[in-house]
Amino acid sequence: MGLQIYILKGLKMANIFLCSYFAEVASKINEVVDFQGKHVAFIDTAAKFEEVNFYVDEAVEILENFGARLRRLDVSCAQSLAVPVSEKDELFCNDEILSAISQCDIIYVSGGNTFYLLNELRKSRVWQAIKNAVKAGKIYIGESAGAVVAAPDTRYATPMDENSVNVSDFTGLNLVDFFIVPHFGCEPFIEATRETMKKFGNSCDLRPINNAEFIAL
Repeated sequence: MGLQIYILKGLKMANIFLCSYFAEVASKINEVVDFQGKHVAFIDTAAKFEEVNFYVDEAVEILENFGARLRRLDVSCAQSLAVPVSEKDELFCNDEILSAISQCDIIYVSGGNTFYLLNELRKSRVWQAIKNAVKAGKIYIGESAGAVVAAPDTRYATPMDENSVNVSDFTGLNLVDFFIVPHFGCEPFIEATRETMKKFGNSCDLRPINNAEFIAL
């Protein structure tokens, strides 16, 4: 499977990178984003609801090898529901989280459960901080669920993710005006992504990408 890049504006001008699986596309993104010495606010909250979360440690290792300085943030407000991803995650009050977002160079939002992530971002006020930071030109990297929440609305992700936290407001970060369908055609998401395309293809501007593709804008 060859690496494919979808560039919606000049690649060197891009500050939003949306992917399915960062480990597959990191080397190409690194050609554009100079990670060396950059401060990365690494939000892995979505993975705290998942038993399978190897992709988090993969991304951390890759970014550190690129020379990035990571600050792993846990924005979860309901810790009793969360499965810790790493003992390196730091728990902050709102003001400290917002400060970390404002001081970083790059915001990285990892994959996991879209709706758990959505719920916790909104409750922690990181929601608006991310929107403001990206609007001001900070780099946003969204992997899987982190790419989905960048959309105007996330209801289209219901065939792909369980809404176990009963989110009723599906409003996304609205960083882009389209809807990423991550892991398209890739196991174990083949049926779920096909169902998403079938159910929401006529009502949403869906952009399916497989694990070796990313969108930059």
